[in-house]
Parts: sequence; C-alpha cells; structure tokens
Amino acid sequence: MAANLIVVDILVRTGETDDNALKLFIEMDEKGVFAYVVTYNSLIHGLCNFDRWKEAAKMFREMLDSGIALDVHPYSVLVDARAKEGKMNEAEGVLEVIIQRGVDPNVDTYNTLMDGYCLQGHMDEAIRVFNNMVDKGHPNVFSYTILINGYCKKIKIDEAMHHFREMPQRGLKPNNGTFYTMLWGLFQTSRCSAAHELFNEMQAAGIIPNCQTYAILLDGVCKNGHIVEAYSLFQ
Repeated sequence: MAANLIVVDILVRTGETDDNALKLFIEMDEKGVFAYVVTYNSLIHGLCNFDRWKEAAKMFREMLDSGIALDVHPYSVLVDARAKEGKMNEAEGVLEVIIQRGVDPNVDTYNTLMDGYCLQGHMDEAIRVFNNMVDKGHPNVFSYTILINGYCKKIKIDEAMHHFREMPQRGLKPNNGTFYTMLWGLFQTSRCSAAHELFNEMQAAGIIPNCQTYAILLDGVCKNGHIVEAYSLFQ
C-alpha cells in the first residue's frame, strides 16, 4: 500500500498527473486502500500545476468529506492556484475556510495571496495582507520581496524603498532577489545614482551579485543612456 502511495507521488512529480497518477489513485480507492493526506496533497498540487482547477477542487472536497485531518499545505496550493489565475475572491474564500477549520495559514499561504494581488496591481489589498502577516509575526524575506516588486511595477519607488529599509528592523537581511528587484525599480525611474549606491551597499553587505543582478544593471544603465558605463560593467 505504501509503495502505491509513493508511486502516485513520483508520477505527479514527473508530470503524469493527468493519466497514470489519477488512474492509480482511483484503483487504490476501489480496492479500499486508504490514501494519506500527502497523496491528496501531491495530486492536488499536480492538478493545479496543469490548470485543472475543477478536478483539484473536487479532490479537495473529497478530502474534507472523508474526514482526513488536513494540514495547511493543500489549502495553500489552492490559494496559490486561484491567485495565479487572478481569481482573488476565490483565493480569499479558501483562506476563510482555512481559518474556519482551525488551521493556521502559514507564511506561504499569505505570500501567495499577496503575490496574487501584486500581479493584479492591487497594492492596497496586497498591503492589507502584508499587514495581517506582520500582526501574526509571519513575514519573511520573500514576503518583502513580493511587496517591493509590486510597488516597483506600479512605479511607487518610495513605498518600495520604505519597505526595503524596514527589513533590517525586523531582523531580515535582503537577498539577491530583493536587491535586484529594488535596483530594477530605481532604474525604471532613472534614479541611476541611487541604484549605484544600492549596488555598492549590496556588495558591502557581503552579497555577491549573480547574473540576474548584473542583467538588471546592464539593462538599467543602457536604457538610461550610459553606454560606456554599460560596457565597463560588462567587462
């Protein structure tokens, strides 16, 4: 029985959710093999990855009806699926179900919801979710990076920088992703001097720029007409 459950998980991870994994799962159910929560989690995650939301929701309801004690993971997967589709009301609905059932949303749950609002450009809603995370002590570096990225895309650089500077106050150290997101925002508004200062600050903090960081820098200096500097940076 355990072997079957492991096989289901492997099939999902290798992209076989639509055929073999579901077929094996149905055969297990017909033979009375009890499916653990991790098996449902794998299938729901796989179905969501293939945009098969209705089937994922159906399996989720089966989990609830069967009395399986759910952890936060399947809920978070569904929140993420709806948020990526821009169905924020449905994503919020799943969050409400989580809370009603006495399951504590974790940082990943809130991050996916906030990211959905940021992708839609709804920064008021994104900051509401973020503040909720702050109240619960949840935010991590990725939470801030999502929010900063959202503000940068809306060209609200001052708000992005405010949250960037807030991170150390909460004991969080910006990483490469946070820095290049903030650098991109500064270059988008032609704040080249501020971008260079931030790049120097990044290196002083011991964070080694990666290829994506250099790509942001090259793109930024080129678009702002600093071609000689771009060539020097490339060298």
